[in-house]
Amino acid sequence: MAARDYGLLEIPLGDGSCGVFFLRAPGERRSPRLLQKCPELPEGWRGLEAEADCKAPLRHDADGPARGVQALWLDELKSYEWRFTGPAEPSCSLQNSTRNADWVPVEDEGADGTQAWRGTLKFVNCLGTAWLGCGEHKIRFEVVTRKLDYEAEYRAMVEAIAEECQQLLLAWDAPTSLSLSVDKEKQARTLLEQFLFLRHVMGPDRLDFFMELLQRRPHSRLASERHWGPAAAADPRLFIRDPLRHGRDWQRSSTGLINGFSPGEVLTERKFDTVDTPPNRFVKHALGRFAGLCAEVRALPDIAAGQGSAWLEAGQMETALENLLAEPFFDEVGELRRIPLENQTLQKRAGYRDVLEAWLMLDAAAQIDWPGRADAYDGTNRDVATLYEFWLYFTLVKMLRDTLHMDPVRDPLAKTADGWLPFCCESESGGMAINLKQGATSFSRFCWKGKNGEELRVHLFYNRRFGGRTDVHKSGAYSRGFRPDFTLVVLPADYTATDWRQAERDGEKDGRIAYLHFDAKYRIEQITDLIGAEEPADETDKENAEVAAEERAAKATGTFKNADLYKMHTYNEAIRRTAGSYVLFPGDAPMNSTKPGGNRFERYHEVVPGVGAFALTPPTGKDTPPAGLPQLAEFVGELLRHHSSRFTQSYRINDLTHGMLEEAPAVYTTHHSIQETAGLPLATAIMGYMKAEKRELFEKGTEKTGPFFYCRATDEEGHPLTLDISAAQGALFIGWGGGRSVPYRTLNWMARVTSCRLVGKQTITDETGVEPTSDTVHYLLFRLEDISPFAPRDISELVKVRNGVGKGGPYRTFQAKFKEVFVLPPPTVEVG
Repeated sequence: MAARDYGLLEIPLGDGSCGVFFLRAPGERRSPRLLQKCPELPEGWRGLEAEADCKAPLRHDADGPARGVQALWLDELKSYEWRFTGPAEPSCSLQNSTRNADWVPVEDEGADGTQAWRGTLKFVNCLGTAWLGCGEHKIRFEVVTRKLDYEAEYRAMVEAIAEECQQLLLAWDAPTSLSLSVDKEKQARTLLEQFLFLRHVMGPDRLDFFMELLQRRPHSRLASERHWGPAAAADPRLFIRDPLRHGRDWQRSSTGLINGFSPGEVLTERKFDTVDTPPNRFVKHALGRFAGLCAEVRALPDIAAGQGSAWLEAGQMETALENLLAEPFFDEVGELRRIPLENQTLQKRAGYRDVLEAWLMLDAAAQIDWPGRADAYDGTNRDVATLYEFWLYFTLVKMLRDTLHMDPVRDPLAKTADGWLPFCCESESGGMAINLKQGATSFSRFCWKGKNGEELRVHLFYNRRFGGRTDVHKSGAYSRGFRPDFTLVVLPADYTATDWRQAERDGEKDGRIAYLHFDAKYRIEQITDLIGAEEPADETDKENAEVAAEERAAKATGTFKNADLYKMHTYNEAIRRTAGSYVLFPGDAPMNSTKPGGNRFERYHEVVPGVGAFALTPPTGKDTPPAGLPQLAEFVGELLRHHSSRFTQSYRINDLTHGMLEEAPAVYTTHHSIQETAGLPLATAIMGYMKAEKRELFEKGTEKTGPFFYCRATDEEGHPLTLDISAAQGALFIGWGGGRSVPYRTLNWMARVTSCRLVGKQTITDETGVEPTSDTVHYLLFRLEDISPFAPRDISELVKVRNGVGKGGPYRTFQAKFKEVFVLPPPTVEVG
């Protein structure tokens, strides 16, 4: 029966004796007097079909319970109007949820003077079964989202997590250490986990397929059966072989076969194929156990009271399993006496192998300790946003391990000093613990090796907090604290401290660490929801107004759009050593062939720093990879190759920045005009020594060059020096002179450096028209601009410090002869 959408429904409780609910879709304004009986609705219900423009209709699907969902569907994040006419105040499952407060019944009066109640209801971040009711009478319905294909993608996420748990168990060698005894108390604690594993391997769409495989190519053996029968009608083959053993009731006869005697009955053997074999007995036993598990799940108090999706799905699977066991195929299959794990048919043949896998996984699931699982799924209610985060973490771990071929590093079950736990480790009971929980930090560690032998440490975090810190050499944010959903930490493998946290701290201190952040936003459907369409500059105010409206909506609904991209910029700016921040969302994204993922915005010319978004959608089939995963894996691989190189622009920028931060900052004071030193750089000033006869030449320059300056770039023996001239670009240039009986003082002008080159003597002559008088071969040639007045000041003490006479802070210096040029800052420069 096809599903149908309604704009208004009338639903009686207890045949109407306990009251009647009226549910109205958002925007529906037609009168309840138009309600009519519909054959698709249950007995006693009346409805009014939804109009074409209804954005959130009340959907009814009579076949829903057979698929494990309620028949009546309401949309998440949509406000529905309701009215209840009855003698008592109505109730709703919203009352029991601390995350949803949109249930405030208002007392009203019916048209005939009867007592009535009215109000609205809306579910936020909470999918699954909900109810409306009065007393013991309840109307159950499914809260669904239009964001995901509710019955396909949501189930795919749950089953993908179950599959990855299964792979982790196999990697943990769990099946080789399974206890085959039944621990009733342990099973009671893990029944839901076991059912999720069972549904993953033996879902309703697979049960019929497995049964068809078994019946098409069943395991059988040749069996024989012997019985006594009349000699005249029996098969004589056994008798002829040994007459005395295979004959009885001998009688004297004139035609006696042996000494005048003939048998009255002969033992006959019949040979036939039978399916009563150990593999088939195991299949029958396993299917019976699966059916029993479904019955136990339905009997759990919380599941039975909520009658949510787990209750419906377990009931549907229990019925399907019982129907399979009623097949004639199992009529002649006996009871299992021992588990034939060594049987090759059970291990290798399709159908049998799948049943054995499901059976093993039930015992394995009982060994999983995952307290945080209930944050996303408890069998009745579902927090789809949290489930998407959990699924993403499992997917990212699998991507690093399998797609990028990283070697995982196992950690014991022990908290770090920060309170962090390894994502997957051995539990205290010897099973497997999964430490993935909302608000708690967990991590996985990997080793990456490049094609050229380079190695990196890679740490993947869930909910790592970067607290506000003032120390620039430590990780964290310089303002408030932030907690990205996922953080990828990358640092060179040559940090070999036994304690990996100490290795991270060493990398932070040396500026050799990088952070890549990801935030999960399951509600974004299109990339344009995130970044918006390109708009003309004159519409900036309009865009800002839209963002403000989105932020207000976010507080009410938990949804985000443009604000998500802005938050990525915030991560990049606020969290020290961040290389990039990106949104992960399920949906469609236009692909750009020039960049993996196609939705990245690079700040400069390289893969990082940047922001952007990647579409990562749950798979639609068991063997189908998540859509968008190849693009994300390619991007992460490119990032790792980039970070392993010291010849990138970002490495040079970070190295220069780190070096500057290692220096004591310059402090400039003035006794004159603030405008005079307003343009002074905070980190670098170049001071060049000028002989008196050349000062005017350097300031005025020539018609060909403009202002310039040159100086020797050799040591005392005339050898060229290794120079770091990158700091000169854009720096402030201040000339100075003096010596002997004349105090050391700056000149009365300053300038900006536009370029600095290491050149030969002839180049100085060719470009400036001035022939240096010394015999030096190598020179520094500075081009200057923006000549401006500068009040001369005494720098005698500074010169003494530079010559080692006094004590001073660190200097970034060109290794040229002292009286030629040097770069500062000192700790404090008195310019007044």
